[in-house]
Amino acid sequence: DIEKLPLILENLELLKEDRKDALELFDNIISHLENPEEVNNIDSVHWAKEVSAFLGCGIIDVETKAAEALAALCKAEPPRAVLSKNTVITPLIKLLSSPLEETKNQACRAIGNICYENNEARTCVLENYGLTEIIEFLRTCSLPDCNDRLRSNAVGCLLNVIMNQDHIYPKVIEMGVIDILCDLLMYGVGTKQAEERAIQIYVILGLLTDSGLSERLCGVTVKVLAESTNGELSELCVELLHSQAENDEVRLHLARAGLCELLIELMEKHCGLVDDDETRNLLKMACDLIVIILNGDASMAIAYGKGKGRVFEGLLNWLSSSDDDLQVTAVLAMANFARTDNHCIQMVNQGVSKKLLSLLSQNNTADAKIRLQHALLSALRNLVIPAANKAIVLEQGLFQALYPMFDIPTFPVVFKLLGTLRMVIDGQPEAASELGSKEEIVTKLVEWCNTEDHPGVQGEANRLLARIVKNSRERDVIGKLVTCGAIECLVKMTRTEHVVMQSEAFLALNLATAMRGQDAEPSLLKANVGEAIKSFLSVTPPREVFHNTLAFVGQLANSGEMRKHLCEAGVPKALYSSILCEALSDLKDQVSRLATMLDSG
Repeated sequence: DIEKLPLILENLELLKEDRKDALELFDNIISHLENPEEVNNIDSVHWAKEVSAFLGCGIIDVETKAAEALAALCKAEPPRAVLSKNTVITPLIKLLSSPLEETKNQACRAIGNICYENNEARTCVLENYGLTEIIEFLRTCSLPDCNDRLRSNAVGCLLNVIMNQDHIYPKVIEMGVIDILCDLLMYGVGTKQAEERAIQIYVILGLLTDSGLSERLCGVTVKVLAESTNGELSELCVELLHSQAENDEVRLHLARAGLCELLIELMEKHCGLVDDDETRNLLKMACDLIVIILNGDASMAIAYGKGKGRVFEGLLNWLSSSDDDLQVTAVLAMANFARTDNHCIQMVNQGVSKKLLSLLSQNNTADAKIRLQHALLSALRNLVIPAANKAIVLEQGLFQALYPMFDIPTFPVVFKLLGTLRMVIDGQPEAASELGSKEEIVTKLVEWCNTEDHPGVQGEANRLLARIVKNSRERDVIGKLVTCGAIECLVKMTRTEHVVMQSEAFLALNLATAMRGQDAEPSLLKANVGEAIKSFLSVTPPREVFHNTLAFVGQLANSGEMRKHLCEAGVPKALYSSILCEALSDLKDQVSRLATMLDSG
């Protein structure tokens, strides 16, 4: 039958009068292609050439049938290359502007199938302004009276045409495609065809959205995710939202759209059915998405709901979940909720800290999961920032839960451990004294002060020693610190580039020297404290740190041996030089007296 096509085309005038034979022939071809047993027995490339010759014949129903036949032929790869030329693509694009729905539909199918994994055809479509026609057809399909079949074909066509064409994505966005796709998604995903169409839509959106999502798209995606029973579609929704959720506006849109509530509901419903890596990865991505949303201040406040929100209460329940991913997500969420003093105080009053401490007590050894330990310490550290919470959480057993963690070798966990302790003992003299009186802990802190493997741990260990001195102010505790080598660490800490740490170091050294000056002298000399002070003064010192430094030098000046050491190190000269700058000139008299006292020996 295929051999009859050229003969029919030769008699174009006759064809215009009687199209019956041609239409029947195309129907036979299409029917033939729908038979799986026959498809392998045809020369699809030859057939495609013969059929494509009818495009542009000017007889609309014949062109429509030719487009339908080409769409069927191009479900397979071989004919696509031979059809990737202007003489085929241009008339197909022209058919998209036909007033006849079926003509537009078949032209759309043919273009989409020819362009599938075919960059040559895509280029041809774009060069012949096909994108405009396709998008206009898509816009028509988004209207309420359009049928689902056309909508699906239009979406599939757009996807196949723009795939791997990054340079046109800005233009596609400019032409309003995202709003059109939102319109299509608003019809729901209640049928298999609608779900498959939505999958293609989210693949397109994944290509186009790299700079945030609109509030409308966020809302409709949450709606689709709530309705979806298709795993692939759900995954695409979560992937799209996850890829953009770091954007503050996007996470606020998602919080308002109720995404966290939905994800909690879905995970509680399906968690027991997670039995393969793919599903587990999707659950992990959903958990991560919740945490990312809670990273934003405004979105976190919405989810918290003044401590009575569905998200907060749902995540609070997950603290006792048997699923590791849900449990870690809950702990990370508590850390995020605990970002304001009011939240922290309310959460401690609600017993959140007790739950976290109970969980930490079961996971405070080296064989526990690092991610959970890290999250628990982050949450507890945040909760003890408000002064009102410190004594309460200490009373609940914070130290008892933390002490075993000094044997954990994992530096990221140690970093969080030290930060939590530093925060909780601030303004708590008894707690600081308890910590500073434990020789094994002070020894460990000194060891970490000297580590080169993790600068964060080194810094936190130094700061914790300084905080113990500042808050304890107890002679026996300072004696323990001196004995264990803490003074050398504090002197070394003065050389840091961080102003806050310099200030803390000089304050701690001043206090320690005031209480145990004679005991500390050997350590100060060993650490070459004079050289450290001179080094600090060699650049214009920050005013707030300079005051602590002067107090410390004044304390050292009470010892003859220390005065000699400071003079040999050149501290008096450095002091004179420091007041030459305008910022410290008002301290000239005080500095001069101190320098003179040192020089006098």
